[in-house]
Amino acid sequence: MNKIIKQIWNQRRMNGWIFIEIIIAGFFLWTVIDPMYVLMVNHLEDKGYEEDGRYILNLGAYGSNHGKRDTTITNDMRKEAFLRISQLVREQPEVDASYISLHSSLPNASSWSGNQFFPDTLSAKEGKYTHTQHYVYLREAKSDIFRTLGIKDALTDKEMIVSEDKMMNYFMFVSEHFAKKMFGTIQVVGRKVYTDPTYSMEIGGVFKDIKTRDYHASYPLTISMNRNFQMHDFAHKNHFIVFRLKEGVNFDKFNERFKKEVAPHMSQGNFYFDNIQPLAEKRQELGTMTGAYNKLRLKGSLAAFTLLCIFLGMVGTFWIRCNARRQEIGLMRSLGATEVRVKNQFLTEAGLLVTGAFVFSLILVVNFVVMTDGMAQQNVTGQPDFALVSEWLSPGVQFIMVSLITYLALLVIALVGTLIPVRRAVKVLPADALRDE
Repeated sequence: MNKIIKQIWNQRRMNGWIFIEIIIAGFFLWTVIDPMYVLMVNHLEDKGYEEDGRYILNLGAYGSNHGKRDTTITNDMRKEAFLRISQLVREQPEVDASYISLHSSLPNASSWSGNQFFPDTLSAKEGKYTHTQHYVYLREAKSDIFRTLGIKDALTDKEMIVSEDKMMNYFMFVSEHFAKKMFGTIQVVGRKVYTDPTYSMEIGGVFKDIKTRDYHASYPLTISMNRNFQMHDFAHKNHFIVFRLKEGVNFDKFNERFKKEVAPHMSQGNFYFDNIQPLAEKRQELGTMTGAYNKLRLKGSLAAFTLLCIFLGMVGTFWIRCNARRQEIGLMRSLGATEVRVKNQFLTEAGLLVTGAFVFSLILVVNFVVMTDGMAQQNVTGQPDFALVSEWLSPGVQFIMVSLITYLALLVIALVGTLIPVRRAVKVLPADALRDE
């Protein structure tokens, strides 16, 4: 090792330029990998609910100018028609569970509904609240959001089951993140939260965190049910019937039968059957609409292009470096050095150069992070500061992981750029390599 270090120092003029190149390449590669790392961690995070076998029944509604619209139908009649349609879906033999989603109460919905809750009346008066995303679903027609989406109880790690005595308007169910943020623990069943100093709701259960937006970190979530919804809720069609098929049911066969036998009965209350959509498609739609997938492709393309440029530049540099030392390799071989020893020496030199240069590039990275007020997190995901950040995205872990990935990428590039020309050089006979010496 001492000889290798001396050799690097003796060739400091050539190695100096390589050193600077690696510092610059390491800095730019780090800044490209950082947002990619955040996007991928958020994407790979457990959603907290199940998509397989879950579908959305989309209903259309005749507008005021449509020829088939019945102007005598009131909002009361529309409500009853919608509930009958929901019950019709629930009664199908292939359907295991369903729920009626109001407005934005659906994973990857295009709209977003939030609320603020207080842990006590004093906090309510002082305005010290916890902000959440809020889901509301209708309890009619045996609507069950927890069973339909396969949401798990945070205390038992089993599918959430809501008892009949908790199926009331004044009960609320909260996510782990909400419970920890408001009370510091998930043992909060039976405690109350306040919407204002005069009105409270009792916590009926705590469920595992749900990632309601793909490529976003999980967010505090509360779920409540509504029995006494107003008639104007059905003045538009932005409501969904979400259902879960039983295990082993073939969706294509179910969909074909449903369209022939069931769909015609849904033309009531100025509603009509539109289509059945897999829940996963909703996620794809939102990703396309919000540009999340375009952002991921753009970041991926930028990372790939940067990596390619760095690869070509560094491989070329190390290739030239090794070719310029062909005589040295020939001399080592003539003195009895084996091919393996020559390769190991050159690979070790490349590794030391990359390691030393990367330490300096990290100094630039730290300055960059401080000047830009943090690593890529909220600016990539679009989530507020109180979004639940994965452990893999805590500042220390994220910095270490991004730095490790960047370092390994640079190291692999340097080793490939060194190994290929060295393998060719050691095959040359010492006499031929020293011919010009």
